[in-house]
Amino acid sequence: MQTVELTTWRNGLLQEMLLTIPAAENWNDAGLRVEALLESAKVNASLAGAQLTIDLGLRSMAPGDLEWLIDRIRTQFGLLTVAVVSTDEKTRDIAKRLALNTYQMLPGGSRADSDPGTKNNALYLPQTVRSGQRIVHEGHLIIGGDVNSGGEVVAAGDIIVAGALRGLAHAGSGGDQSARIIAGVMRPNQLRIAGEIARSPEGAAPNAPRKPEVARIVNGTIHVTAV
Repeated sequence: MQTVELTTWRNGLLQEMLLTIPAAENWNDAGLRVEALLESAKVNASLAGAQLTIDLGLRSMAPGDLEWLIDRIRTQFGLLTVAVVSTDEKTRDIAKRLALNTYQMLPGGSRADSDPGTKNNALYLPQTVRSGQRIVHEGHLIIGGDVNSGGEVVAAGDIIVAGALRGLAHAGSGGDQSARIIAGVMRPNQLRIAGEIARSPEGAAPNAPRKPEVARIVNGTIHVTAV
């Protein structure tokens, strides 16, 4: 039988924490296992402040239980929950109300000690990325809404933003210089492709007409052109 696990997984170039809570046990027993596991992990001071994704799989969570879990993880164990993975739609809705990123399956399906895989596992999110939110994926990433100023999107492959890109976008996070960033309105705080960085030009008109553009590396620097 699967049990509660605390492991690491690879978000592009980032190595973050992954808490897996299988659905086999009732919540009271699973909650006790989580407490015991995190208590034992407290001896590792390097975990303090780390970002955490909670993988609930098939488990359906009550609003109060999920909120308690996230608050407990933050206040007692110093881990910042940034995302919830669940196949249960109601659980994902609860997580969204708590301002967390949500996924039906672990993005990229990769843990830190496994094969990074390919960029063919595109992730589509039909939403706006708000300020303070950070989306990371090991393949191509498609955002159906805007990326607001203060929001971040990071992908090992291409990034496509259907709306306005006003935050930070980092394509080719694993070093792929052929990666591209495409946006319906290109007004980013910062663009990154592989190891190259660019910002919006000074004096760019904030309310310019919608004009899809693509950013790519040309001769070692990021160039933005019309699609």
